[in-house]
Amino acid sequence: MTGPAAHADGEWQAAARLDAPRAGLSVVVLDGRLYAAGGAGLTDPRAEFESYDTEIDRWMPEQSLPRGLERFGMSVADGRIYAAGGYAAGEMGVGPSAAMWSWSPEHAVWQSEAAMPAAKADFTLTEVGGLLYAIGGSRDDGEFYVFDPESREWENGEVPEGVTRAAAAAVAIDDEILIVGGFYAGAPTARSDFFNPATGEWREGPALPAPRSGVAIAYDGERVHVFGGQGGEGNTTLDEHLVWTPGESGWESAEGLPSPRTNAAAANLNDGIYIVGGGSGGGFFAPFTALDVTDVYLQGEG
Repeated sequence: MTGPAAHADGEWQAAARLDAPRAGLSVVVLDGRLYAAGGAGLTDPRAEFESYDTEIDRWMPEQSLPRGLERFGMSVADGRIYAAGGYAAGEMGVGPSAAMWSWSPEHAVWQSEAAMPAAKADFTLTEVGGLLYAIGGSRDDGEFYVFDPESREWENGEVPEGVTRAAAAAVAIDDEILIVGGFYAGAPTARSDFFNPATGEWREGPALPAPRSGVAIAYDGERVHVFGGQGGEGNTTLDEHLVWTPGESGWESAEGLPSPRTNAAAANLNDGIYIVGGGSGGGFFAPFTALDVTDVYLQGEG
């Protein structure tokens, strides 16, 4: 298989570390601040919730999640952060959850929201047109869920075969959702899919150069960036950084991560892409190899 073309036009810089190492966490940007929540703990999922101040290069503690969450969905809609599903600790141990909460800087208190129609973990939660789309996960139910923050209600939709997969990553691009990689049929996949909420149309996107799951993803307004993850049979942690420009045919290589990581989270803020946490190992070993690092990819002129 021919590898992706080289594309070098940026550099990595280190930023402040998280309060504690975390893999399987989520990050979002709201009002010019980066927020990080949850992640894997040594025994149970973690409940930490922090915000990053770019002016002083420091993570600040916020009110913790109502419960510890790992590999859950987090997104922003109408000035609020929504955290849904994921693996959560309960009376019978750690398992998938359907619960959802929301938070805003104005009140800084987590508010209970309507639960998803069914439990989902290791899925994606993406905002398009003011609605939140929960797609994929560890259980192939053949459905996605869409939440309307105004009515505070969920609806169901159908997905094609192969779309529901664990450990995929998703990002909104021009009012569509791009879903990349993931774990399907017992192994990582190179597949990517587009969903257009306005038309309900699904179509396959450009395949990754090789199968991988647990990647972090961000869109800078011009290119999609995919970081790290696991390849091989799901047991090789990667330091690769791939970019794709919408309208072009394939992925290119960019500056690799400072170190291999999987189950990290990424978000575009100001002139950089922040990649937060993750682990140098995956699966059962993720909590034992979790990272507290924050790295920033500063882009050049192209």
